[in-house]
Amino acid sequence: MGNYDVFTFGLWRRKIMQRRFSWVMLVAAGLLAGFVASSYQRTDAAPPVRFAADSENGQDDPTKEVIAQLKEIKAQLKDTNALLRSGTVRVVVVMNPDQ
Repeated sequence: MGNYDVFTFGLWRRKIMQRRFSWVMLVAAGLLAGFVASSYQRTDAAPPVRFAADSENGQDDPTKEVIAQLKEIKAQLKDTNALLRSGTVRVVVVMNPDQ
């Protein structure tokens, strides 16, 4: 019986050491995460510009221009898609003899 008690004590001790190691690693990971989070710095970028202030000064809103351009592009894409779906598109490649 003496050897059995020593053997079970060894297993019990090994489990405690494994748990202790797990806790140490968990604490170390937490400290590392805390260090990384504390070293984070906010950017020095300027805050976003509001376009409402420009409209009050009599200047046009730049987003209106962008929206108009996007609508024009959308119309062009519709025309291109209709042409491609019709199947009447032919591509002619002309080789320049000077090259």
